[in-house]
Amino acid sequence: MQNQPQENDLFLNAFQYAPIGIALVDLDGTWLKVNPALCKLLGYTEAEFLMTNFQDLSHLEDLDADLELVEKTLAGEIDSFQLEKRYYHKEGHTVWALLSVSLVHNSDRSPRYFISQILDISKIKMAESKINELTAKNMSILDTITDAFYSLDEEWRFVYLNKEAEKQLGKKNAELQGKLLWDAFPSLEHNDYGSYFRDALLQKVTITFEEYVPANQESNEKWLETHIYPTKEGLSVYFQDVTDRKATEEKLRESEEWFRMLADYSTDMISRHTVRGICTYVSAICYTLLGYKPHELIGTKVYDLFHPEDLYQVLESFTSIVNAQQISTHSYRMRRKDGSYIWFESTSRTIRDKRGKVTEIIAVSRDITERKVTEMKMQETNDLLMRLSITDGLTGIANRRSFDHTMEREWGVAARYGQPLSLLLCDIDFFKAYNDTYGHQGGDHCLQLVAHTLKKTLNRPNDFAARYGGEEFSIILPNTDKRGALKVSEFIKRTIEDLKIPHASSRVSDVVTVSIGVATLIPNPSLSINMLIEYTDKALYLAKQGGRNRVVVHE
Repeated sequence: MQNQPQENDLFLNAFQYAPIGIALVDLDGTWLKVNPALCKLLGYTEAEFLMTNFQDLSHLEDLDADLELVEKTLAGEIDSFQLEKRYYHKEGHTVWALLSVSLVHNSDRSPRYFISQILDISKIKMAESKINELTAKNMSILDTITDAFYSLDEEWRFVYLNKEAEKQLGKKNAELQGKLLWDAFPSLEHNDYGSYFRDALLQKVTITFEEYVPANQESNEKWLETHIYPTKEGLSVYFQDVTDRKATEEKLRESEEWFRMLADYSTDMISRHTVRGICTYVSAICYTLLGYKPHELIGTKVYDLFHPEDLYQVLESFTSIVNAQQISTHSYRMRRKDGSYIWFESTSRTIRDKRGKVTEIIAVSRDITERKVTEMKMQETNDLLMRLSITDGLTGIANRRSFDHTMEREWGVAARYGQPLSLLLCDIDFFKAYNDTYGHQGGDHCLQLVAHTLKKTLNRPNDFAARYGGEEFSIILPNTDKRGALKVSEFIKRTIEDLKIPHASSRVSDVVTVSIGVATLIPNPSLSINMLIEYTDKALYLAKQGGRNRVVVHE
């Protein structure tokens, strides 16, 4: 009892000077005591708070969810809860906050009052709103371009289609989202075009190809040109109807006179080159696109105008055209006469003499700078959205969704090769007490340190750490037996303890510690992922029941 006054002083100081809003709330919702940070957040004086209740200050659309969680807490179904909700400021506007509520009991375990921590998250909500606006804006841009576009994730599932892609594929965005490419278009499994998609994803190379589509009842025959770009999260695919261009190319082969006339009036730049790359002809549009008049380019090597970073790729493509005698489309940067660069896309093919020897190369080129800018902006947005969807916002490591996806993948690999798969569940000991002692911000900082340390302790590329929920973290160890998993778990436990994060409210140590449950299975048809998670959860329960700050392996 000697420490009781000191502990009360510590609590009152923490309450009074906490940077986030803290309140004691009666069981009926009446404010019993509020700290200065909460008064500042919502604009009311303490006296004004004490004359009302939290229901009066809660946004009507968020109140029912709050009351439901309060009822569950009073019923003993949960110990505490968190909720993002809006409050009414005294001046009339709304304030977004992260509400964390714990129930304090009397000595006979009857409910006494609530401790509420209220963190201002208005700036976070504003940032989320801006990201949503940016995404909608980029989607709108994609829907206005003439090229068809769609994106796939690394598991071949459709993520997004623009309107032109819906028109060309005959399927709606909502119909294809989440569906496997191979299920939506089964013929790709058995033809060369399907192999182009696999090469692009597995080898991380850009693939461009043309596809002839026979006539049917709905449309005439046509040619499609497809560009497949590998991304960090899957594939971005652009395609367009190039039937008119193919017809143009065919006519070019038929008549030199027609070629000259068409070249002079085409908005695309048409050029002819020797097998050594010397320009022998270029259409007049070159002046508009590059700032050179035709006579300034004829007799020169166009390689000198390529961007240094693109030169090797273009030379390699040029060589393959000559050797394989095939049509090739590639994009690159071209230097204008004023020194600036624009993006060019050229479709090239060889011309052969009667003996089949390549005599020259014809290229049809166009300015695609605007499209490239759009592609890069969309790619940045896609990358950001993908990262946000699989990352825990507080700790920066993988989230529960990413854990489920990774566990499903690693379970399949382990089943295919008959390898053991180990799962660890780590729980920060007495974390609720830690939050009560150090406040919500202190708890967040603790979670971030533990998460960063967990990820840092994993050395193998396929070892995986994620925030499982609250103060629980999960670790997947592919191809690891019980002994190896135990060794990793003990190392993690020691490493967390060695951080020496103060924890005055812990019953097992004066620093932050973790309890770890471990389970290992070799997948077979009689087992499941849920069983592995269940066994690991039971082991964690035994670790906590056994005194915490320990590792228990499921037997």
